[in-house]
Amino acid sequence: MKPASDPHPNDPWMSLRARFELPGDPGGAPLSYLAGHSLGPLVRGAHLLIEEELEAWSQMGIAGYGKPTRPWMRYAHDLRPALAQLVGARADEVAVMNSLTVNLHLLLARFYVPRGQRRKVLIDTPVFPSDRMAIASQIAWRGGDPSTDLIVIGPRPGEWIVHPDDFEEAIRRAGETLALVFVGGVNYLSGQVQPLGRLARVTHAQGACFGTDLAHAIGNVPLALDRDEVDFAVWCSYKYLNGGPGAVGGLFVRAPDPQAAPHPALQGWWGHEEQTRFRMGPVFTPEAGALGFALSNVPVFSTAPLGATLPLFEEHPFARLVERREALIRSTMDRLEALALPGITCITPMGEGEHGAQLSFAIGPIWPRGEELIRDLASRGIIADWREPHILRLAFHPLYNGLDDADRLVEGLAGINRSGR
Repeated sequence: MKPASDPHPNDPWMSLRARFELPGDPGGAPLSYLAGHSLGPLVRGAHLLIEEELEAWSQMGIAGYGKPTRPWMRYAHDLRPALAQLVGARADEVAVMNSLTVNLHLLLARFYVPRGQRRKVLIDTPVFPSDRMAIASQIAWRGGDPSTDLIVIGPRPGEWIVHPDDFEEAIRRAGETLALVFVGGVNYLSGQVQPLGRLARVTHAQGACFGTDLAHAIGNVPLALDRDEVDFAVWCSYKYLNGGPGAVGGLFVRAPDPQAAPHPALQGWWGHEEQTRFRMGPVFTPEAGALGFALSNVPVFSTAPLGATLPLFEEHPFARLVERREALIRSTMDRLEALALPGITCITPMGEGEHGAQLSFAIGPIWPRGEELIRDLASRGIIADWREPHILRLAFHPLYNGLDDADRLVEGLAGINRSGR
C-alpha cells in the first residue's frame, strides 16, 4: 500500500512513514493505522531480508547455517545490541528466542523457587490472561494452590489503574511470604506505565524476585532494566517492534557480573555453550548470559523482519521518539477535550511518565460498541481495536503515525457521535 498523504506537509517525521507498508481500504486509499499496540505494520525492508533467507535455503541448503552473511547458526546474535539498548541492558543479558509465554515459563522455572512460607506471587490486574495462566500453572506445578498463593492487586473501586502506592503496600504486606512480584511494564488494557525500578527495589527489600512483561513496553517507553534492578523480563516483538505475526520473542536476565549469569532451570541443546555444542556431549554447559536459556535454534523467517525494524530505533534517539509521540497524543486529547463528546472517557493516565503510545477509552452505552464501533471507525479510515468489557484501544507510533492520523481519529469519533453510528 502507498503511505498516507499528510495534510501537515511541514511535519518532518512523515518521511519515515514511507518505510512502512500500511493497510489501505478496498480502493487503495491509505488508512490511519492506530493498532500498533496489538500488531505493528510491515517494515518495507523485511521483504528483502526474508527473500534473502529463502534464496539462501534454496541455493545453499544446510550450508546456510554457516553462510558468510547472517549465518543461521548465530542468526539472532546481531540483534542483541539494539534490543539491549531498547531495554537498558547489556547485550549478554538479552536473548532472542521463542514466544513470550514460553520464555515466561522458562524464567519462572528459574526465578520462582518457593521455600517454606515464601511461596506467594503478586501480580496486578487486569493482567494479560496468558501471564496469569502461566504463573498459576507454575504455582500448581510446584505443589502450591493458586487460589491462596497468587496475590492479585487491582485498581481502586471505580478506577482503571493500579496506583504504585497500592502496589508497594501490597508488596510490604506480603513480606516474608513473597517469592516473586510480576508486573506488566505497560498495562495492556489501560496503557498505564508502572515504575519498575521503584517496585523492584521494594520487592528486593522483602527478599523476593521481580520480573516484568514488556510486551506493551519495549519500543514504546524508555526502559532501564539494569538500573532499575529488574531480575528478569520477557517480551514479544510483533507490537511496537513491528516484527510481524508470530515474530520471535525475547528475554532479559540480569547479571551484575557478566561471568555469573543465573543458570537456567530447564535446559536445551541450543543453550549449551556454542564452542562445544556440536561435540554432542550429555552434560549441559550453559552459554554465557541470557543465551544459556535458549532451547532450540532461532526460527529464521520469523526473526528476519526484526533486522529491518530495529535499525529504525537506532537511527532515532528514543527521547525524540517520545517527544514525537507526546505531540501526537496532546493534539488528540486537546481536541477531544474541546469537543467534550459524551459517553467516552480516557482511562489512560496522562501524567508525565505514566503512559506510552496507547490511549484507552471507556465507551458508554450511547455509543456503538465492540465490533460495531471498530467497523464504524474502519469505515472512516481508522484501524483500532476493542477489549472487553467496553474499552477502545489505539496507539500513536511515532515511526509511522502523524498529525493527520490524530485529525482523522478526532473527526471520526465526532462523526460517529453526530450520526449515532
